[in-house]
Amino acid sequence: MTYGRVGRRRRELLGRLLSARPHQSLEKECAGETAHEDETINDAGRTAADTRSTSTKPPGAREVNDGSWTHYVPDFTPQLQALLQSQLQHPPPHLTRPLLRRMAPRLEELNAWKRPMPLNRVKNQTKDWYASTLARVHPPLPTQEWRRLRDLASGAQSEPQVPRRKKVGNPAPAGDDALLFRLPELPPTDRSRDRHAITPRYMRRMWATVFAQCPVMEWDGEGGKWKVTWGEHALHGLRRRAKESVEG
Repeated sequence: MTYGRVGRRRRELLGRLLSARPHQSLEKECAGETAHEDETINDAGRTAADTRSTSTKPPGAREVNDGSWTHYVPDFTPQLQALLQSQLQHPPPHLTRPLLRRMAPRLEELNAWKRPMPLNRVKNQTKDWYASTLARVHPPLPTQEWRRLRDLASGAQSEPQVPRRKKVGNPAPAGDDALLFRLPELPPTDRSRDRHAITPRYMRRMWATVFAQCPVMEWDGEGGKWKVTWGEHALHGLRRRAKESVEG
C-alpha cells in the first residue's frame, strides 16, 4: 500500500496517468449537441438528426474493436499508453494485479440472434473493458521513491529496525474470581514454524518482491518518448554488474 500497488495510494498514482478531462463532460457535450440537432428542422422538414452522417453515430462493436472506443471511455494518454505497452512486453510479477494480456477490447459483434450487438451492450462492455484494463496497471512511482526502494532491495541502504514493544503484564485475579476468568487451555503447538526472524537479508527479499512490481517513467528527449524501467529489470542489472565486478 505504501508504494502504490494497492489501495488509495495506487489510485492517486494512477490518476496522474489518466486524461485530465473527465469523460462525463464529453458525454454531456455530445448529448447536448444531439438534442440541439434534433430540435433543428431544415427546409425539407427533416431534423438534423435524420440527415447527419453515420460517422457521428455511436460506434458498434466492430468499430470499438478496431480502436474507436473514445465515444464511450477516455482515450489512453501517451504516458498510460507507453506504460501499458511496456507492461505487455515485460510483464512484472502479478502478485497484486491480474496479468495484462492486451490493450484493445474484444467485444462480441453479434448477439445470440446473430444480429449486431445493441449499442447499450457495446457501451457497457467497453466500460467494463476499460475498468478491467486500469485494474491491471502498475502505476509508476516517483523517481525519488523508486530509487530509495531500489537501494533497500539491493542492500545499498538499510531501514532502521523499530524495537518491539514489551507486553504489559496484567495482574492475575485471586480467589474465586479467578475461576470466572479462566479459559480452557489450548493444546500445545509448535509456533516456531510460523515465525520468521526479521533479519536484514529477509527484509531485502521483501523489498525486492515489492520493487519488482514498481516501474518508473522518464521522458526521453532524444527519442521523443516515455521510457519505462521496471524494478525487476533494474535489480537484474545491479546483480549482474556486481557479479562481473567480483569475477573481474
